[in-house]
Amino acid sequence: MRIVALDYGEKRIGVAVAQTEVGVALPMAVLPNEMDTVLRFLKDQKPDRIVVGVPYRLSGEAGRRAQQVQAFIDALRAQLDIPIDTVDERFSSREAESRLLQAGYRRRERRAVQDSVAAALLLETYLHQTYLRRYPQPDILEPDL
Repeated sequence: MRIVALDYGEKRIGVAVAQTEVGVALPMAVLPNEMDTVLRFLKDQKPDRIVVGVPYRLSGEAGRRAQQVQAFIDALRAQLDIPIDTVDERFSSREAESRLLQAGYRRRERRAVQDSVAAALLLETYLHQTYLRRYPQPDILEPDL
């Protein structure tokens, strides 16, 4: 199954993709926040499912940004016949920036890819919560002492 994740921002939308058979989320693109562009991209990608990150408050409540994301999701649902799931994306952008800093990306380089890396992080979370739990964990072999 092909899953596309979207990290919604007021100006840009980060995109990541994963095949559930592989279980790895990869950053893919950063799109301008224009519904026509996003719809065209999604139709070209032909995902089986879409995951959108929702930025809940620390208390777990939906604030203004979460309401904006929900309006975006509603607009997608009106145009597409693809299941859309949500995942809590608190701190995904900060985590993406931290990982890019650790990898040695400069500020300009980070800004170019941070949104797609954030989308990959939320897609990893979704995969772990939804698909990877279905498979039995490998046995841990203890060495003979």
